[in-house]
Amino acid sequence: MKKIFILLLLIILFTNLTAEAKSTRKAMLFSAILPGTGGLYTDNYNRAATFLALEAATWFMYFRLKSERQWALNSYKDFANSIVGVPKDSKDWYYQLLQDYQSSDNYNESIIRDARNYYLIYLNDPVAYEEYLNKYLIPDDKTWDWENTRNWYKFRDLRRDKQNMEIYMKFAVAAAVVNRFISLIDSAVMAKRFNKSQPVLGTLQIYPDLVNIG
Repeated sequence: MKKIFILLLLIILFTNLTAEAKSTRKAMLFSAILPGTGGLYTDNYNRAATFLALEAATWFMYFRLKSERQWALNSYKDFANSIVGVPKDSKDWYYQLLQDYQSSDNYNESIIRDARNYYLIYLNDPVAYEEYLNKYLIPDDKTWDWENTRNWYKFRDLRRDKQNMEIYMKFAVAAAVVNRFISLIDSAVMAKRFNKSQPVLGTLQIYPDLVNIG
């Protein structure tokens, strides 16, 4: 009877005092992979739900913005093709010129003016002047003219919509990184707090002794 009482006392004692320690490294690794999982590991379910919800919202916003960016991209390419006949496979630098200048004549005039002031007036180098013009002037097969400011402004607005979407996408990625970093630090703190609140004394292991009977 006495032995049974002692055995029951030991079982109750080790059941109450033993707890599995939470590894800080594991908690941080889980949070680095997916924010919120470190909170699940350390039994902080409210924090885990918060970080997981923020992660889901951030990536939902990112892919939504990516879709909006593609829509704006297709819109300004279609518009430029229909108004001034720009091929849809044109490079981005060319579309940027269409955004900055109402016509290729305006652009070429600015190039000639800048080259004249620098290479002819300042450096007195006609050869460099001609080389610069040959490199940067828009050739005849790539000229454009928006005809009026209404068309030009509409194209600029479409281009800026696409550029704004790209900026917002970067903010979304930055928010995801910040959320992951905060979750990582929080899970490390929670793991240490868990271990302090539930000290680990070890595990009780009982093996039968078949040699010394009794």
